[in-house]
Amino acid sequence: MSDHTHAPKGRDFPGPWRLLSLASALFWGGQVMWHPQALAAQMGGFNVLIGLGLLYATCIGVIHAVGFCAQGRWSQWLTWPPLGWLVSMMLLWVWLMR
Repeated sequence: MSDHTHAPKGRDFPGPWRLLSLASALFWGGQVMWHPQALAAQMGGFNVLIGLGLLYATCIGVIHAVGFCAQGRWSQWLTWPPLGWLVSMMLLWVWLMR
């Protein structure tokens, strides 16, 4: 037996949490797809961190909404839904503070 703990899985979160992930993905993905100039202006311009955050929040939202469960140790942590929600909340905070 190994001593390390296993990463939580996305399937451990029920339907309403998956809807939250899908809403986050649709919100950020929609902003980037349909209003990129307005989003960039409101966020004070895009930089690499904001771009990666938008990509991550959108991808993790879709991954969690469809119920994908990663197998690798690091990929389980990277696809952990609360991490995606945290990134989404940080992006929302940047968006609202500018």
